[in-house]
Amino acid sequence: MTLAVYEQLGDAVSLRAAGILRCREFDALLEELFTPDEAELAAKMPLRPVSADGFAAELGRDPEQVKALLESMANKAVIFSFPRGDVTFYNLMGLVPGMFDAQFTRGEFNERDYRIARLFQDYFNATTNTAKEPQAGPTFPFARVLTVEEDIPAGVTIHPYDQVSQYIENAEYLALATCFCRHFGELTGRPCDKPKDVCLSLGLGAKFIAERGLGKLVSKEEALKAMERAEKAGLVHCSSNTSKYLDFICNCCVCHCGIVQGLKNAASPSLAATSSFIAAIDEGECMGCGDCIDRCPMEALSMQDDIAVMDANRCIGCGLCISTCSTGALRLEAREDAPVPPLDTKALNATIMESVSKKPQ
Repeated sequence: MTLAVYEQLGDAVSLRAAGILRCREFDALLEELFTPDEAELAAKMPLRPVSADGFAAELGRDPEQVKALLESMANKAVIFSFPRGDVTFYNLMGLVPGMFDAQFTRGEFNERDYRIARLFQDYFNATTNTAKEPQAGPTFPFARVLTVEEDIPAGVTIHPYDQVSQYIENAEYLALATCFCRHFGELTGRPCDKPKDVCLSLGLGAKFIAERGLGKLVSKEEALKAMERAEKAGLVHCSSNTSKYLDFICNCCVCHCGIVQGLKNAASPSLAATSSFIAAIDEGECMGCGDCIDRCPMEALSMQDDIAVMDANRCIGCGLCISTCSTGALRLEAREDAPVPPLDTKALNATIMESVSKKPQ
């Protein structure tokens, strides 16, 4: 019975994230994250968010028992919860992104976190070592890069979706949590010297993080200061590729963040997750110090004849090189034909799915 329950849960998790490898390492993760009672209930959760009373009615079970299990799983950050009026709704998370991210945002170093980190590492190793048939993937990016706003020159049109400060200003809730990528790296013996307390959530996600003890609510001023610390440390602002609102702003290092690593490893990062801007160089002002080369996370800059030169195919428009240039030789320009982010998550998902179907065979 127990094995069947986890098999059914594996099916449910696989529905919520593409590319899940069904293996013993995956099973071990689920057995650690869910008790058998939780697994049985989670396996039956619909794809749509559901209330405890509504879900109990569908199953013909006691509402209080169902609510207790849902709350237990929400506290363990394997399901997401959010309010609609006076009613709390619940939704089962995917594995990555989802459960993986949420397990490490507390930034703790307890026995359970070390154990879960080892299990995730075992699973990632299994996915890396398992040969797979090539599969068609989406060509439209889930994430986008947010430019360092202060480095956009006067006179350049700034669209609302490029203004990080406005997303922060308009958010009802803001929460800071530990960067799960860098904390996972530290738990598995690969620490990073970049700051970890700069992972920003906005809106209902921030409320969930604070209520479940995964992070803390902060003021708009505290959120902006965290962004400034991230910029000084050379971290790249990444978020979901939506324009109406942002659920999160990750401040990413190239050594641990999957998004930034994927960009750097791409043949043309500028065709993947980019901002609306691109860096440009005034050769007459360049003194050849090379500071910008060390600062660029995409290795888009190099030195030729003591002058910095840029590979436009590799520039993602993060703006990190601008602040380190003491002569003003580097500037940001609007990227030609920069794509407009889809309005919201629903529109983004539809665009991603359409990009899969249109991918050349």
